[in-house]
Amino acid sequence: MTNHPEEPVASHTATFTILIPFLGAIAALGPLSNDLYVPSLSLVAAGLGVSGASAQLTMSSLLIGFSAGCLIYGPLSDRYGRKPILCFGLALYVIAGVLAALSGSLAELVLARALQGFSASSTMVLSRAIILDRWSGEQASRAISWVSIFTFFTPVVAPVIGGYVAAFDHWPAVFWLQAGAGALCLAVTFAMLPRVHKVHAASVLASMRAYGTILTDRQALGYMLCTGLAFIGVVAFVSNSSFVLIERFGLEPHQYGYCFSFVMLGGSIGAYTNGRYVTRLGISRMLGIGTALLATGGTLAVLTAGTDAGLIPLLISCLVYVFGVGFVFANAVARTMSRFPASAGAASAVFGVNQFLIGGIVAGALSLVREPSPLPLAATMAFAGLACAAVWWGWLARGAPVKA
Repeated sequence: MTNHPEEPVASHTATFTILIPFLGAIAALGPLSNDLYVPSLSLVAAGLGVSGASAQLTMSSLLIGFSAGCLIYGPLSDRYGRKPILCFGLALYVIAGVLAALSGSLAELVLARALQGFSASSTMVLSRAIILDRWSGEQASRAISWVSIFTFFTPVVAPVIGGYVAAFDHWPAVFWLQAGAGALCLAVTFAMLPRVHKVHAASVLASMRAYGTILTDRQALGYMLCTGLAFIGVVAFVSNSSFVLIERFGLEPHQYGYCFSFVMLGGSIGAYTNGRYVTRLGISRMLGIGTALLATGGTLAVLTAGTDAGLIPLLISCLVYVFGVGFVFANAVARTMSRFPASAGAASAVFGVNQFLIGGIVAGALSLVREPSPLPLAATMAFAGLACAAVWWGWLARGAPVKA
């Protein structure tokens, strides 16, 4: 057996081959677009002469761009294959990074960030679709967890790097760095990923018609709601924590980078733990544990923010929440996408739209907050965690199989 990333595998058991770090690297462009940029947010506001809250619109436009791109790349990849569509998305990502670096106003930067999100969504959608081309059920959850280790680890490292980039006091530098990362991923994809002549849909229209089937599936809607709610808390932290930790707690950009990395490390640990135990305990048990962690982390965040307990308790609460996301995301995606093996691209696209559209709305709403208080951030995480747990325990858990 060769180690070409997209070649079919005879075994139904997910194994850690070259495919996993390859998919992890390209999927990491999504969080890299955000997390490398976050420490420069205050520099962007100062450089463009806008408020910190207004600068956060560059975060929400990225997420809205992600949502729009998901709708396009999924059906196109079902019809024309994963590699050509992935290469197109990566090339567009490089162009978007250059345009962002050259932006002279907030409006231009918001549009460039939307294009950046639109292009980066190709990596998120297609990395999952490639996994579902090969595995299903708990094995797919295991593989998605392995890839998620990379995507969650990116926010651990990227803010630290971004903090030092921001220390140069030149905000366009972060976008040149992102464009370079995109160019590297494009070169690796072109060289490593063979084009597999496997058509999943007779036409793009046929693939898009699968949206109707997916969106009328009651179980699919439930699992998408679960992941959407879980992602709300992550977006709240990513988009609002810079404002809160730097303005409210007085951290320097590089200090904020370390705090952000500490919290996001929980996602990598959660993904690793899920990948290790999901085949033993089953998807349902792991989802139960994950949603309970979300509810616990969100509740603790509100209590620490409401009682002004300080920075460390708030960060630990957020860490618990993100740790739970590592369980919820992989299992909800794997269980739902395994129901639509002939439309893996479209199913992955629906998940992406749900995830990032909700995130964009939340980021936009939090941009309206003028005071750097941790309470709006904590309240958002608490609502998201408790609602996600309610959806699982009150709806999906009833009748769900213990194992895949």
